[in-house]
Amino acid sequence: MKRFALVLPFLLLIVSANESLAAEDSLITQDIAIIKDVDSIIYVLKRDYRNFYLDKDNLTKLGIGIAGAGIFANTSMDGDIQEFYQDNIRGETTDSISKIVKVPGEVFTTIPLLLGARIFLKEMPAGEWAQKSLRAIVVGAPAGLFIQRATGASRPLDDDSKWRPFRDTHGLSGHVFIGAVPFITAARMNDDPYLKGIFYGLSMLPGLSRINDNKHYFSQVALGWYLAYLSCNSIERTKIQKETTFSIIPISNSGILITVNRSF
Repeated sequence: MKRFALVLPFLLLIVSANESLAAEDSLITQDIAIIKDVDSIIYVLKRDYRNFYLDKDNLTKLGIGIAGAGIFANTSMDGDIQEFYQDNIRGETTDSISKIVKVPGEVFTTIPLLLGARIFLKEMPAGEWAQKSLRAIVVGAPAGLFIQRATGASRPLDDDSKWRPFRDTHGLSGHVFIGAVPFITAARMNDDPYLKGIFYGLSMLPGLSRINDNKHYFSQVALGWYLAYLSCNSIERTKIQKETTFSIIPISNSGILITVNRSF
Protein backbone atom coordinates (compact mmCIF):
# COMPACT_ATOMS: atom_id res chain seq x y z
CA MET A 1 0.00 0.00 0.00
CA LYS A 2 2.86 2.37 0.81
CA ARG A 3 4.48 1.64 -2.53
CA PHE A 4 1.23 2.35 -4.34
CA ALA A 5 0.89 5.65 -2.49
CA LEU A 6 4.37 6.63 -3.64
CA VAL A 7 3.93 5.57 -7.26
CA LEU A 8 0.41 6.95 -7.84
CA PRO A 9 1.34 10.68 -7.97
CA PHE A 10 3.93 9.94 -10.62
CA LEU A 11 1.50 7.90 -12.71
CA LEU A 12 -1.04 10.72 -12.59
CA LEU A 13 1.67 13.20 -13.55
CA ILE A 14 2.68 11.11 -16.56
CA VAL A 15 -0.92 10.94 -17.78
CA SER A 16 -1.71 14.61 -17.34
CA ALA A 17 1.53 16.48 -17.94
CA ASN A 18 2.31 17.88 -21.35
CA GLU A 19 6.04 17.21 -21.14
CA SER A 20 8.54 15.28 -23.13
CA LEU A 21 8.97 11.54 -22.78
CA ALA A 22 12.48 12.09 -21.46
CA ALA A 23 11.18 14.14 -18.52
CA GLU A 24 8.57 11.50 -17.73
CA ASP A 25 11.21 8.75 -17.73
CA SER A 26 13.32 10.81 -15.35
CA LEU A 27 10.43 11.10 -12.86
CA ILE A 28 9.79 7.36 -12.96
CA THR A 29 13.47 6.62 -12.35
CA GLN A 30 13.52 8.94 -9.34
CA ASP A 31 10.43 7.28 -7.88
CA ILE A 32 11.89 3.79 -8.25
CA ALA A 33 15.08 4.97 -6.55
CA ILE A 34 13.07 6.33 -3.60
CA ILE A 35 11.22 3.04 -3.19
CA LYS A 36 14.46 1.06 -3.31
CA ASP A 37 16.04 3.35 -0.70
CA VAL A 38 13.06 2.92 1.64
CA ASP A 39 13.15 -0.85 1.20
CA SER A 40 16.88 -0.90 1.92
CA ILE A 41 16.52 1.17 5.10
CA ILE A 42 13.70 -1.03 6.41
CA TYR A 43 15.65 -4.20 5.64
CA VAL A 44 18.81 -2.97 7.39
CA LEU A 45 16.99 -1.69 10.50
CA LYS A 46 15.08 -4.96 10.84
CA ARG A 47 18.39 -6.82 10.77
CA ASP A 48 19.95 -4.39 13.27
CA TYR A 49 17.07 -4.80 15.71
CA ARG A 50 17.15 -8.58 15.32
CA ASN A 51 20.89 -8.63 16.08
CA PHE A 52 20.35 -6.58 19.23
CA TYR A 53 17.02 -7.67 20.70
CA LEU A 54 16.68 -11.28 19.49
CA ASP A 55 20.27 -12.47 19.74
CA LYS A 56 20.85 -14.53 22.90
CA ASP A 57 24.54 -13.71 23.06
CA ASN A 58 23.89 -9.96 22.88
CA LEU A 59 21.09 -10.12 25.46
CA THR A 60 23.34 -12.11 27.77
CA LYS A 61 26.05 -9.47 27.48
CA LEU A 62 23.50 -6.74 28.14
CA GLY A 63 22.23 -8.60 31.18
CA ILE A 64 25.74 -8.99 32.56
CA GLY A 65 26.36 -5.27 32.06
CA ILE A 66 23.14 -4.34 33.84
CA ALA A 67 23.95 -6.69 36.72
CA GLY A 68 27.42 -5.21 37.07
CA ALA A 69 26.04 -1.67 37.10
CA GLY A 70 23.48 -2.78 39.68
CA ILE A 71 26.22 -3.79 42.08
CA PHE A 72 27.72 -0.30 41.95
CA ALA A 73 24.33 1.43 42.06
CA ASN A 74 22.89 -0.47 45.01
CA THR A 75 25.93 -0.44 47.25
CA SER A 76 28.08 2.41 48.52
CA MET A 77 30.49 2.14 45.56
CA ASP A 78 28.72 4.66 43.32
CA GLY A 79 28.57 7.23 46.10
CA ASP A 80 32.20 6.60 47.11
CA ILE A 81 33.45 7.13 43.56
CA GLN A 82 31.41 10.29 43.14
CA GLU A 83 32.54 11.71 46.47
CA PHE A 84 36.20 10.94 45.80
CA TYR A 85 36.08 12.55 42.35
CA GLN A 86 34.31 15.69 43.52
CA ASP A 87 36.60 16.16 46.53
CA ASN A 88 39.97 15.22 45.04
CA ILE A 89 39.92 15.54 41.25
CA ARG A 90 37.38 18.11 40.12
CA GLY A 91 38.69 21.61 39.64
CA GLU A 92 38.75 24.53 37.21
CA THR A 93 40.83 22.54 34.70
CA THR A 94 38.52 19.52 34.67
CA ASP A 95 35.51 21.84 34.42
CA SER A 96 37.03 23.52 31.36
CA ILE A 97 37.81 20.19 29.73
CA SER A 98 34.34 18.90 30.55
CA LYS A 99 32.71 21.76 28.62
CA ILE A 100 34.43 20.49 25.48
CA VAL A 101 34.23 16.71 25.82
CA LYS A 102 30.55 16.72 26.75
CA VAL A 103 29.58 18.24 23.36
CA PRO A 104 29.38 14.90 21.45
CA GLY A 105 26.66 13.81 23.86
CA GLU A 106 24.41 16.75 23.03
CA VAL A 107 21.61 15.22 20.99
CA PHE A 108 20.78 18.47 19.14
CA THR A 109 24.41 18.78 18.08
CA THR A 110 25.43 15.23 17.25
CA ILE A 111 22.30 14.02 15.44
CA PRO A 112 22.17 16.95 12.94
CA LEU A 113 25.91 16.59 12.27
CA LEU A 114 25.55 12.88 11.58
CA LEU A 115 22.56 13.47 9.32
CA GLY A 116 24.45 16.16 7.42
CA ALA A 117 27.47 13.91 6.95
CA ARG A 118 25.27 11.08 5.76
CA ILE A 119 23.46 13.28 3.21
CA PHE A 120 26.33 15.35 1.83
CA LEU A 121 29.21 12.87 2.18
CA LYS A 122 27.27 9.75 1.29
CA GLU A 123 29.88 8.27 -1.05
CA MET A 124 32.80 8.97 1.29
CA PRO A 125 34.03 7.09 4.39
CA ALA A 126 32.55 9.89 6.52
CA GLY A 127 29.13 9.11 5.06
CA GLU A 128 29.44 5.44 5.99
CA TRP A 129 30.61 6.41 9.49
CA ALA A 130 27.58 8.69 9.92
CA GLN A 131 25.19 6.03 8.64
CA LYS A 132 26.52 3.39 11.03
CA SER A 133 26.46 5.84 13.95
CA LEU A 134 22.84 6.79 13.28
CA ARG A 135 21.84 3.13 12.99
CA ALA A 136 23.52 2.31 16.32
CA ILE A 137 21.69 5.18 18.03
CA VAL A 138 18.34 4.12 16.58
CA VAL A 139 18.91 0.51 17.66
CA GLY A 140 20.08 1.23 21.20
CA ALA A 141 17.69 4.08 22.06
CA PRO A 142 14.63 1.92 23.01
CA ALA A 143 16.73 -0.22 25.36
CA GLY A 144 18.30 2.90 26.87
CA LEU A 145 14.94 4.55 27.53
CA PHE A 146 13.61 1.37 29.14
CA ILE A 147 16.66 0.93 31.38
CA GLN A 148 16.50 4.59 32.45
CA ARG A 149 12.96 4.19 33.70
CA ALA A 150 13.02 0.58 34.87
CA THR A 151 15.97 1.16 37.21
CA GLY A 152 14.45 4.40 38.51
CA ALA A 153 17.77 5.81 39.74
CA SER A 154 18.36 9.50 40.41
CA ARG A 155 21.09 12.03 39.68
CA PRO A 156 23.78 12.74 42.33
CA LEU A 157 22.32 16.14 43.14
CA ASP A 158 18.81 14.71 43.58
CA ASP A 159 19.27 11.46 45.52
CA ASP A 160 21.44 8.35 45.76
CA SER A 161 22.02 5.89 42.94
CA LYS A 162 19.91 3.03 44.29
CA TRP A 163 17.45 1.44 41.90
CA ARG A 164 13.81 2.17 42.67
CA PRO A 165 11.85 0.96 39.62
CA PHE A 166 10.06 3.74 37.70
CA ARG A 167 10.62 6.31 40.45
CA ASP A 168 13.06 8.39 38.38
CA THR A 169 14.61 8.29 34.90
CA HIS A 170 18.39 8.46 35.28
CA GLY A 171 19.54 4.86 35.65
CA LEU A 172 21.45 5.16 32.38
CA SER A 173 23.11 8.22 30.90
CA GLY A 174 21.62 8.96 27.50
CA HIS A 175 24.20 11.72 27.10
CA VAL A 176 27.00 9.17 27.37
CA PHE A 177 25.25 6.76 24.98
CA ILE A 178 24.87 9.43 22.27
CA GLY A 179 28.40 10.74 22.77
CA ALA A 180 30.11 7.35 22.72
CA VAL A 181 28.49 5.91 19.57
CA PRO A 182 30.31 8.02 16.92
CA PHE A 183 33.73 7.30 18.46
CA ILE A 184 33.11 3.57 18.92
CA THR A 185 31.89 3.42 15.31
CA ALA A 186 35.08 5.16 14.15
CA ALA A 187 37.17 2.74 16.22
CA ARG A 188 35.48 -0.28 14.63
CA MET A 189 36.03 1.15 11.14
CA ASN A 190 39.79 1.51 11.68
CA ASP A 191 42.28 -1.34 11.38
CA ASP A 192 45.15 0.67 12.85
CA PRO A 193 45.39 -0.43 16.52
CA TYR A 194 46.65 2.98 17.63
CA LEU A 195 43.78 4.87 16.01
CA LYS A 196 41.37 2.26 17.31
CA GLY A 197 42.67 2.81 20.84
CA ILE A 198 42.45 6.60 20.50
CA PHE A 199 38.84 6.47 19.33
CA TYR A 200 37.84 4.10 22.13
CA GLY A 201 39.51 6.46 24.59
CA LEU A 202 37.64 9.44 23.15
CA SER A 203 34.36 7.52 23.46
CA MET A 204 34.77 7.54 27.24
CA LEU A 205 35.28 11.28 27.61
CA PRO A 206 31.57 12.28 27.46
CA GLY A 207 31.00 9.91 30.38
CA LEU A 208 33.84 11.45 32.35
CA SER A 209 32.27 14.87 31.82
CA ARG A 210 28.99 13.66 33.38
CA ILE A 211 30.82 12.42 36.48
CA ASN A 212 32.82 15.66 36.63
CA ASP A 213 29.70 17.82 36.35
CA ASN A 214 27.97 15.74 39.04
CA LYS A 215 25.19 14.82 36.60
CA HIS A 216 25.49 11.03 36.78
CA TYR A 217 26.92 8.30 38.95
CA PHE A 218 29.58 5.91 37.69
CA SER A 219 27.09 3.04 37.17
CA GLN A 220 24.86 5.26 35.01
CA VAL A 221 27.82 6.39 32.91
CA ALA A 222 29.12 2.84 32.52
CA LEU A 223 25.71 1.58 31.39
CA GLY A 224 25.40 4.35 28.80
CA TRP A 225 28.82 3.55 27.33
CA TYR A 226 28.21 -0.20 27.37
CA LEU A 227 24.88 0.19 25.59
CA ALA A 228 26.65 2.22 22.88
CA TYR A 229 29.27 -0.53 22.56
CA LEU A 230 26.68 -3.31 22.18
CA SER A 231 24.64 -1.22 19.71
CA CYS A 232 27.69 -0.65 17.51
CA ASN A 233 28.49 -4.35 17.65
CA SER A 234 24.96 -5.24 16.56
CA ILE A 235 24.91 -3.05 13.47
CA GLU A 236 28.33 -4.36 12.42
CA ARG A 237 26.86 -7.86 12.25
CA THR A 238 24.16 -6.80 9.80
CA LYS A 239 24.92 -7.91 6.27
CA ILE A 240 23.77 -5.41 3.67
CA GLN A 241 21.17 -6.89 1.35
CA LYS A 242 22.60 -8.12 -1.94
CA GLU A 243 20.86 -6.97 -5.06
CA THR A 244 20.39 -8.81 -8.34
CA THR A 245 19.32 -6.96 -11.48
CA PHE A 246 18.39 -8.32 -14.90
CA SER A 247 18.72 -6.31 -18.09
CA ILE A 248 17.42 -7.13 -21.58
CA ILE A 249 19.20 -5.30 -24.40
CA PRO A 250 17.84 -5.53 -27.96
CA ILE A 251 20.47 -6.24 -30.60
CA SER A 252 19.66 -5.14 -34.13
CA ASN A 253 18.87 -8.01 -36.52
CA SER A 254 20.32 -10.61 -34.13
CA GLY A 255 17.99 -10.93 -31.12
CA ILE A 256 18.49 -9.84 -27.52
CA LEU A 257 21.23 -9.81 -24.87
CA ILE A 258 20.32 -10.71 -21.28
CA THR A 259 22.69 -9.52 -18.51
CA VAL A 260 22.66 -10.33 -14.79
CA ASN A 261 24.33 -8.01 -12.26
CA ARG A 262 24.89 -9.14 -8.66
CA SER A 263 26.10 -6.75 -5.94
CA PHE A 264 28.34 -8.16 -3.21
